[in-house]
Amino acid sequence: MPVKSPPKERPIIELFLSAYENDTWKTASLDWVEEKQDGAVEVIATRIDSTTLALEHTLIQPFVGEKFDSEKFIKAFSRIERNPDLILPERHLNLFIPVHAIPKGYDWEEVGEDLLAWLKQNHLGMLKEGDIDHVVPVGHSSKAGPLKLNITVQIMNLPGMAGNCLIARSGMPDNLSANVEKALRTKLPKLVATAANKRILMLERDKIALGDSRIYREVVALAPKFPNLSFVDEIWMAHTAILASEGWAYFTLMDGRGLVELLTFENGALKQRRDDRPDLGPPWREF
Repeated sequence: MPVKSPPKERPIIELFLSAYENDTWKTASLDWVEEKQDGAVEVIATRIDSTTLALEHTLIQPFVGEKFDSEKFIKAFSRIERNPDLILPERHLNLFIPVHAIPKGYDWEEVGEDLLAWLKQNHLGMLKEGDIDHVVPVGHSSKAGPLKLNITVQIMNLPGMAGNCLIARSGMPDNLSANVEKALRTKLPKLVATAANKRILMLERDKIALGDSRIYREVVALAPKFPNLSFVDEIWMAHTAILASEGWAYFTLMDGRGLVELLTFENGALKQRRDDRPDLGPPWREF
């Protein structure tokens, strides 16, 4: 049914379109079709040159029990997020910690403190871009002995930026695939049925329990079930987990080459645009 009030994702979409394709959609007129008719795409944007863009948005839920697990996760590891001792200029550090990584018998607060101490001692050597796995001993006071915590550190170089440090989850339960499949089954038909010069599917994650690359890989794995993905021009990931608390939002475009483009906003203003197309070569579609 048509919605009766503007949905909460509208500001996210407006933020994205304000910078999309080098700001060329900033002044586009936005027709929020979904609010007026059943089964319609979320929004159709029209530029002054009459070029149109259809965008459909959906929120991806990570796994069953995510809320309880994330509450414990935040309590233990929030001290790492944006910690000034871990931030270097022009470096974006993402720390991935597995879901259910800490068994009973370990104090989450102590584990968080131990991991922070280890990162302070070792982060200066983490300058190479890419993903690196580490095994960190934590929880030394437990009767079960120290816990070997498996983490992944992801580094991205952001020339001209102040740098950042964020936390996220890895090792999602298998039902993420079912959640992504449900989203594709629900959203793709109306996006593909919309006449437009370009079609964009936006997959939002508003929890720290997901990574953009994990969602993208699920889409690729499910592509044989959804041949109409070929009619979608781009799939963008929207990361809004710290939008309410810190004012930050990230939009990433990925394909078979990896990260293609990154848009970073702070308090509604574009802070960084990273476009790797000149260095990556021809697009590599996987669906």
